[in-house]
Amino acid sequence: MLSPGSRAPMPRTPSWAGKLPKVEVYVDETGDRGFGKNSSSFFAMTALMIPAESVSYARAVAAGLRYEIGTSRPLHWVEHFKPKRADRRRLATRMLASIPNVKTIHVITHKATVQFNEALRSDNEKFYNYTTRLLLERIALAAHGWHGGARLAILRLGSVRHMDHDGTVSYLNLVQNIPSPVHTPWEHIRWPPSWHGTSEYDGLQLADLHAGILSVALRGAPDDVRSAQLLIECGHQLHRANGKLLNCGVKIIGENDFVTNRSWWPSLLASI
Repeated sequence: MLSPGSRAPMPRTPSWAGKLPKVEVYVDETGDRGFGKNSSSFFAMTALMIPAESVSYARAVAAGLRYEIGTSRPLHWVEHFKPKRADRRRLATRMLASIPNVKTIHVITHKATVQFNEALRSDNEKFYNYTTRLLLERIALAAHGWHGGARLAILRLGSVRHMDHDGTVSYLNLVQNIPSPVHTPWEHIRWPPSWHGTSEYDGLQLADLHAGILSVALRGAPDDVRSAQLLIECGHQLHRANGKLLNCGVKIIGENDFVTNRSWWPSLLASI
């Protein structure tokens, strides 16, 4: 495992990449990063990729949802879309699902089956950095293979309390400078990424809603199809490469069965 404190040259975004059409990418998370007995059974990071031509539509969705629920505060799944407000959840899902040409990516850690060494289990920063790396690799691939032509991803992540985001950037710099047999087109992410509060960008608020929808599905019983109804409604937005969903739009750290053995997984695969 690479040390988050290591230093490596800062990668530069090539001038040719800066001329590509843009896709704005917003990242949020659900679950907690701990591995203790009182921790959540999973931790997930969610990326919402909005092409430049759909950004105004996405902003209208966020503004419309704030208006409909009567708040001037940033949208937050836990605060504004509680289980007893099923009507709000359905409305949010319909509106999210209507945003054209967006892609979503989920990296999910199933803590009970993950094969991490003790360093990752006991260090929240290392665990966060590793998960972020896996998500960014998939964002870079999605931007590179974007339908209609390659894009440059403008990456903004939700800030995490007590996390050294400069250390995360240093770790990701190091990752990019290590030769690998599997090529990741890092040049399709404008560097470096940045972290922001949810009030700064509507996209971060919408990413939070997508993460909340994923959480509802994963917290349901494996045979509970209803728990994933919202996720399936947005399933057409999940990133696929050559029709493949697993390890592209859905990456699982741990046993894949945590997700793929659920009764709703075939419906998610079919939601194109």
